[in-house]
Amino acid sequence: MEEVPVQNPRQSAGFLSLLTFSWISNLLRIGSKQPLEERHLFTIESSFQAERLVGDLEREWLAEERKSERNRTKPRLWRAMMRIIPYRDYITVGLLRIFYSITLHLLPLLVWFFLRSISTVSEISYTKTLSFVVGISAVTIAQSLGISQGTFKATMIAIKQKVGMIGLVYKKASIY
Repeated sequence: MEEVPVQNPRQSAGFLSLLTFSWISNLLRIGSKQPLEERHLFTIESSFQAERLVGDLEREWLAEERKSERNRTKPRLWRAMMRIIPYRDYITVGLLRIFYSITLHLLPLLVWFFLRSISTVSEISYTKTLSFVVGISAVTIAQSLGISQGTFKATMIAIKQKVGMIGLVYKKASIY
């Protein structure tokens, strides 16, 4: 029986592996042959550990309460929740969304140029046609990677916030 290394392969994955999610292939291969057990799973990155997320959210919530007392405003939980995620993650999701939007609008434009180029000439230039086909393929692949990476990053942000919130509510409820 195969065992997955204890270290999370995502930590040492290269750019292309991160882009295509191939860092998880070994685990998927094992899971397709047999039921996964705890020994197959790799360690969780520290930024995803529930104890850390709950602690970070509690610290940010207390800071929000102190700040709202000084400013004589109501504390807002959403501010504390937003601060437990690094700004870099929000910027990455935003840039991936912009990238996806650009490719979404670029694809029909390329298809239009392609169709116009083959309909206006009597003899088709295969090099020009090939360049359009390669361009359309590249934009389609980029669009797919952009949306999958954006969805992955946004889901990870949501999971971190959800785990922190559930843990904080449970922690506060168990005190009373």
